[in-house]
Amino acid sequence: MSKLLDQIHEYVVTSGAIKAEDLDYMDHHSVYLAMEIAVYAHRNQHRINGHRYIEHPFNLLENYRKFVGIKEDDPFCIDTDLMDEYNIPYWGVQEVCLLHDVIEDTELTMDDIESLFNEMGFEIYFKVNVKLPLSLITHDKTVPHELYILEVLKHPVSSIVKMCDFYDNLNPLTLDKYDDEAVKRAIRYFNHMNMIDTVYHFIDNCKKYREAFNNHK
Repeated sequence: MSKLLDQIHEYVVTSGAIKAEDLDYMDHHSVYLAMEIAVYAHRNQHRINGHRYIEHPFNLLENYRKFVGIKEDDPFCIDTDLMDEYNIPYWGVQEVCLLHDVIEDTELTMDDIESLFNEMGFEIYFKVNVKLPLSLITHDKTVPHELYILEVLKHPVSSIVKMCDFYDNLNPLTLDKYDDEAVKRAIRYFNHMNMIDTVYHFIDNCKKYREAFNNHK
């Protein structure tokens, strides 16, 4: 086991985030591995409003799950083939939701994350489903925001995760203050969400997918 994975295990257990007896199971499921990495990477970080930062990637995960109908511990809650038919991305989305700010805002790098996935046997899965959209959603702060969004739009996974990100950031209850600048930022985020949906039609496609899924039960 790598030193980094040892450090992650020690932190998530001592902080009470994860029980020691659950680690082996979580290590061998890609979403839960991403969860461990995110909890460790964002340790001791807080948002401007004082909330623990890890709540944000968890909110993204929950936003996506609600959007497509994923229910934990229910293997029959979705149909990934049908999702693909309606152009709703599934593979890699939950992992990118959890990891979307790790490279941008913590000391962990893409190489660190990739090595952890490789160590747990997810080498191909990471390369095919996670690495590119995670790279695209990581904002190089030297790049203007409008150009950054164009990068995000290059992949459906980074795009749907960014929609979930904007959705969480639009929640006025998560703001440290509500002023004219917050309103302008909210309008900008909403316009970017509209830009993403204009390209991928996630909202309409997901509605059609859920209707088709319910009719096929």
